[in-house]
Amino acid sequence: MSTSNNALTLKQILLGISDSLNEAQNHLRNVKPYDEFGRPNTLYTLPYLDFNLQVEAEFEKETSTEPTSAVAGRTAALSQAQSFQKGYARSLAFKPVASVSSDTKETNKVTSTISGRFIAVVPNEGLPQMIINATPKATSNIHIYDIDVEVFNAAGEKISDALVEFNYNQQKTEALNPSASLNHGTAFLNTSEIRTDANGKAKTQVKVDGVDFANGNILIIEVNVGNVLTKISIQK
Repeated sequence: MSTSNNALTLKQILLGISDSLNEAQNHLRNVKPYDEFGRPNTLYTLPYLDFNLQVEAEFEKETSTEPTSAVAGRTAALSQAQSFQKGYARSLAFKPVASVSSDTKETNKVTSTISGRFIAVVPNEGLPQMIINATPKATSNIHIYDIDVEVFNAAGEKISDALVEFNYNQQKTEALNPSASLNHGTAFLNTSEIRTDANGKAKTQVKVDGVDFANGNILIIEVNVGNVLTKISIQK
């Protein structure tokens, strides 16, 4: 199926606008607050962007010839089942500018307008940034560590009933111990999920393999609440 080079899908058009908007935001964000003479620069933000595009939606239908010998070998039922596929292929493309093509085809063109708005979403939905403070503490058993977690936000508010997830990061552990022979699965977590109490605190335990512990290998544990992530390391 041949279409003009400037034919785009609706997805490509919208993603192109989005990428350009991100580039503009990054440029404005990196503008220095003062010029070389110490005078304040004018700073801009893009809270939203309205767009209005006039595009041409083109439905193309190309004809083709099928050899008679290929048709003769089919049964009547198969020919009937595949008759809707024989003789043409379909494609729907959007073109900002009407184009002229020399291909032999039947076209139905509809000119329409696409309007919309890209809205800048404030990070963390406008709420203060969430912070995870995770601290490993040794216990009386040298192979077991307590992991104390405290969840709060940038305003100092304790986050209660937050789901805290604990995960052993095997890939990073192996990267930090390239010459060691690790016993995979050594990080046995007492629990992988727990909710914070009224003071925004939670606790779990991790059991380290005795051989890995004795060899001084570094163990990486990830602690996250939603998309906020922190990492801790445990070592002899």
